[in-house]
Formats: sequence, C-alpha cells, structure tokens
Amino acid sequence: MAERLFDGSYLAKQCVAKNRFGLMKSILILISAVALFGVTGKLLVSPKGQDGAADSPVVDALPVQTIELKPVSSIVKERQFTGTLVAARRSRLAFERSARLVKVLVDDGAEVTEGQILAEIDRRQLKAKIADLQARIRQQGAILKELVAGPRAETIATARANLAASTADLELSKATLNRVQDLQRRGATSAQNLDEVRLAWHAAVATRDSVAMQLEELEAGTRKEQIDAQKAVVSGLEAQLGQLQIDDADSELKAPFAGTIVQRSADEGDMLSAQQPVFTLLESNHMEARIGVPSSLAGSLDRDGYYILSANGEEVTGRIRSVLSEVNPATRTQLVILEIDSGQASQLQSGQLADGQLVRMKFDEVLQIQGYRVPVSALASGARGLWTVYVVEAAGPDSDHKVVTSRAVEVLHTDGSGAIIRGAVYSGEHLVSDGVHRVVPGQVVIDAGTADVEAMNVGDADLTDENADESPDVDTPDSFTAEKG
Repeated sequence: MAERLFDGSYLAKQCVAKNRFGLMKSILILISAVALFGVTGKLLVSPKGQDGAADSPVVDALPVQTIELKPVSSIVKERQFTGTLVAARRSRLAFERSARLVKVLVDDGAEVTEGQILAEIDRRQLKAKIADLQARIRQQGAILKELVAGPRAETIATARANLAASTADLELSKATLNRVQDLQRRGATSAQNLDEVRLAWHAAVATRDSVAMQLEELEAGTRKEQIDAQKAVVSGLEAQLGQLQIDDADSELKAPFAGTIVQRSADEGDMLSAQQPVFTLLESNHMEARIGVPSSLAGSLDRDGYYILSANGEEVTGRIRSVLSEVNPATRTQLVILEIDSGQASQLQSGQLADGQLVRMKFDEVLQIQGYRVPVSALASGARGLWTVYVVEAAGPDSDHKVVTSRAVEVLHTDGSGAIIRGAVYSGEHLVSDGVHRVVPGQVVIDAGTADVEAMNVGDADLTDENADESPDVDTPDSFTAEKG
C-alpha cells in the first residue's frame, strides 16, 4: 500500500511540474509577440522630424500612374476584305476553220505584243480556191464590160444595110402587086397570081419591120436589167473571194492584245477543229481586283477614291470601277471590282502581282460612339460581364490625401492596346492606367503623373470579320482614332 501511495504522489508531482513549464512557455511567447509588435510599430510609424512635427501617413502611399478621362464621339475602324487579283482580259485563242497546224511560234510564258503572229495553219487548199474564184470573176467581169459597152459599130452598120435591102424588097413587092391588080381588072391574069403577089408583099412588109426593130435595139444598146444582173453575178463572186481572203488571213493566229501566254494546247501537225483553243492569253499589264464586301458597307464606299490593296507582300492602289448590284447568297456580299493603278505597271510586268493571287482591300469606317478612351491595362475583371476601373480621388472634402475607388464600366470597343468605355465615370476624372492588380478600393495612393491618353499606341489593326465581337477578350483587334466630343 505504501508503495502505491508513493507512486501516486510521484505522478502528481510530475503533472504539476509539466503545467508550470507550459505556463512559463506561454508567457514567454506572449512577451516575444509584444516585443515584435513594438519593433514593427517603430518601423511603420516614423519618428518625429528634427523640427518636432509629426510625420504624415502619405509617405506610406503607393505611387500610381494615371490618365485623365476625355470623351470621344466617334471612332475610325480600319476594315480589310479579301478577294482575288485577276487579269482584266483573258482570252482563249483559236482558229475559225478546221485545218492542220503547221507553225507554232510561241510557248508558255512568252510575252507577246498586240498583233504578233502566234501560230499558222495549212492554207494550200484555200489558195487554190482563191485562184479559181479570181478567174471566174475575171470572166464574168469581161461579160459585164461587153454589156455596158453595147453593140459594136459594125453590127449596127450591118443592121442598117439589112434594113435598106428589106425596104427595097418591100418596094419591089408593092410595085409588082400594083401591076398584077391592074392586069386583074383587065382580065389579063388569074386571081391566084394576084393572091401570090399580095402575100409576097405582106411578107416583105414583115421582113422590113423586123429588120428595123433589130436596128433600133442595137442602136439603143444593152438593157439596164441585163447589166444589173451581170453586176450581181460579179458581186457574188467577189463576196466569195472576200470570205476566202478572210479565211486566208485567219490562217495566222495573232494576239488581240499585249499579254502573257499562260497555256499552249496544241503542237505542229495537230489536226484542229474550228474554235479549238490553241493558246490562253492574259493581259498581264492590266489587272483588277474582285473583292466581296458586305452590303451594309458597299454603299458607303467612295466610288471616286483610291484604296490601298495588298497582294504577295506588295501594296498597290486601286480605284473602284463598279459595284455589282447583286448579293452573293453564300457569302452575303456584293462584288466590288477595282482597277489596279496603271502607274504601277512595273510591278505587274515583273510578276510580283499575278492572276489568281489573294488581295486585300483596306478602308476606314467611321462609327459614331459615346464613351471614354482608356488603355487596356487600366481594365480589371468585374462582375456580371462588366469591367472595373480604379478612379483616383480625394479621401475627403478637407483631405489632401488621395484614395482609390472602383467603378463598374462597359467596354464598347477595343483593340490590342486601347478601349472605349462607358459607365460610372466622368470627364476629367483620373484613372489608374497601369498596375491595377496592385491596388484595392480605399487604398491611399500618390498620383505619380498623368499619362497622355492621346499618345496611346492604338495601332492599325486588321478586322476581316464583319461580325467580330468587340470585347477585350476577343483576339480580333480594330484600330480606332478618337474625335473629342
């Protein structure tokens, strides 16, 4: 029993010793915390100056860079639309008749001039037809000349002599008839003899009249209708000859305009059919851009102005030739055709700009907008889809200190470095322009200087999508310049 009591007393003493040790340890920790707080307070609260005045808490304020809010009433967005660069003229050259190709004088890539001979077809049969037709024209032409000249003088003289002979025969027949009639009255001749003489006289009258009419016809010359008919025959032959001569001239394939041969489709010896293409020719020194523009913007384009076009790393200028009054059902755009400035022919001839290249057109669109321009670095994420800016203002009516307050704003437009906002902010207020992650509402700050918002680099951004979302988290920048309200 004594042994148990001894053991219990020993355990009690041990517990008391441990409690005392823990209490002393807690007291030491508390003393150390008080001492540390005192040292920290001395570091945070500056001592009095040499003149005995107390230090101001502004020395602990955070310096921030600010901008002054200035209103804007409009922005200018640079828009870009993509199209295709094409040659103003593209021709597939062919012969108009069937024949064998005998000469090819150019090849792919050849630069040709207007009127230059490119190829020839066989023309031997055509030459033979031309020679035969020329002979027929000479024959019919000679007949026409004879008709126009009329009868020869010798023929007319012969007809006059025949008329004189016929007249003499008629007079003889008349005298014979008179004598027979006198004999008949005296009963010295028969009635039959009288009839024979009378009929002979009638025949002589008819012969004399026929010879007289022949003479009149010869003296009047060829009838106009005969001459006109012969002229028509000659004209028909000449028309046929002209067609053959045209076919002969078309046996040489010539360039209709200066350009570049981009495709050769036949070789010597090929039997060509009519209208079968032999070459494809592009007018390489005169090009145009065909670009689809949304209907909402097509009407605002300046028809007399020049626009900057970029293709293959080269910039050229173009002027609108026409805007088609038809909307593409697939792209919902209208086709705008721009003529490349002829003064940049060197770039076209050097091959820097080629048919089929992609081309982009740039132009500025002015949008009316009411807000304030700030750098993107002045924006912080807010609640419910809004954004937050920090305004630097006086801590109180009689205070010289400045503190930061947060304001909720809506972003109307943004590009890579700037934004247009509206909301619970006012013209002339100062916003923290950078380092918004270092400040909290109510924090005392020092205005380290006002940045020039006009000097913000908003850049010349590209906008290729008409329906692009204009919020800060969209990677589709638009450039803008502001007009002060």
